[in-house]
Amino acid sequence: MDEKVKYINELFKYLTQNNDTKEYQTFFALLKNIKYNPSLLEYYGKEFVEHMIDLLPHIEDKYDQASLIETIIECLDIYTFGENYLKETFDKYMLCIAEKAVNVKGMSACLIGFIQAGISEKEIIKKLEENLEKEHLISVLSRMYINYLADSVEDKSYLMKEVQEAYYISQRSGIVAQFLLLVHPYVRKYAGISQITFLYDSYRGVYEDCWPRGLLPNMKDTLIKSKVLSSKEVSILEQLDRLINMQEELDSMEVRKLYEDSFEGKDPLEVIFTLPM
Repeated sequence: MDEKVKYINELFKYLTQNNDTKEYQTFFALLKNIKYNPSLLEYYGKEFVEHMIDLLPHIEDKYDQASLIETIIECLDIYTFGENYLKETFDKYMLCIAEKAVNVKGMSACLIGFIQAGISEKEIIKKLEENLEKEHLISVLSRMYINYLADSVEDKSYLMKEVQEAYYISQRSGIVAQFLLLVHPYVRKYAGISQITFLYDSYRGVYEDCWPRGLLPNMKDTLIKSKVLSSKEVSILEQLDRLINMQEELDSMEVRKLYEDSFEGKDPLEVIFTLPM
């Protein structure tokens, strides 16, 4: 083993010797970022994973338990877990969910990991229904939808139809938000200081990426078929792409008209959060 890796893992063991210490708190503060860095997890290796496994039974705080489990499940590519251990860890994670000791992002990523490890989508949905309010449940499942639930045995259920709709609304809102960054002068001016989150920090990022060029060629038929966007909306995005490529000023009449054609005098929020018929 690389001596540097050995020293790092020894440091982790030192930090987690005793609960309720600054060293222990330091470790869990570090873990928030470590667990989503695959290259670091691979660098720390199996010894790190085994330390996480040994540590978990001694942790009582549900937030820390959840963080540890999420880290362990992120290590599927570097460590082989037994079926019984995965089932026990899944049940323990569900207790963390029941006590609201997880966030949506972490939960979605971890549950996807459990699916990859062999826990069935059906069992995950069943357990989530038992432990989450419906609104929260749909929010979590919609983040998992496209890759792991679209072909689920549950996909004909009323719940999964709502999950699918939430996923499509998520896609739609992201697309329209970037559109607004380009065509609406107030959004362009204030997006960087507002508390509304956009995929880009400002319109300059959208403009420099020549958006929506990267979205349309391979996605437009899918977006229309799934009713994320209407044919008219896709056409408007294509016109915007053409104007950007022509280096058209964003305050030009042509760009402003695209906003008017898209919303047709309607409340923008209503348009953003309503799928086309």
